[in-house]
Amino acid sequence: MPNLKRTLFLVCLLSALPLGAKADIYDVTLDTDPLIGHPAGPFYIEFAFTDGSGVGDANNTVTIGDFNFGGGSSLGGPIVFGGASGSIETGVSMTDTSFISVFSEQFAPGLQLSFSLDLTDNDDAGGTPDRFSFFVLDSSGVPIPTLAPAGDYFLGADLTSNGPVFDVYGSDPSRPLSVGGPVSIDAPIITSSPEPATGLLLGVGLMVAGLVRSNLRRKK
Repeated sequence: MPNLKRTLFLVCLLSALPLGAKADIYDVTLDTDPLIGHPAGPFYIEFAFTDGSGVGDANNTVTIGDFNFGGGSSLGGPIVFGGASGSIETGVSMTDTSFISVFSEQFAPGLQLSFSLDLTDNDDAGGTPDRFSFFVLDSSGVPIPTLAPAGDYFLGADLTSNGPVFDVYGSDPSRPLSVGGPVSIDAPIITSSPEPATGLLLGVGLMVAGLVRSNLRRKK
């Protein structure tokens, strides 16, 4: 029982702690196998972040990291504009300090490209949300054609206080790249990652359940 009491005390203590500003963390995975050896390479990852208010109010930030190229690699030399900074190697940060912020860096494709997205969730004044977009460019700087209604992006996210609103698209197999034929790539897969405090509370909860079961067995 002493161990159970200590664990219950820890649960109560953690429940009383403030969790800080809310952020939404997601993992994104895109199949890049069709790009291996394609004559339109080398390719570029490009992220764009537009400010819904249009004045660069800096009320939202997107943090991108944990890049994995599935056997490929980054090729260095990031290009940044506006509120974008960092690199694939160190992590990317984008804040809406200007109407549009852009990050781009060359990569050699592997079987898949994956990265994490950490999004803040502040509403913009005027009702138009800040928007994050993800593209893949070919060697000429032109986006790979996708089925998006406009802009040839693979992933878009509107940032709102209710959480991000995603729209994702696969490549358009009816349109060739600027060099070579078209590619067939499915829409990226998005999965939610638990916030650290949530994961900690879940782990403590499992500890409590195990101790309760153990005490009940000893009483029988």
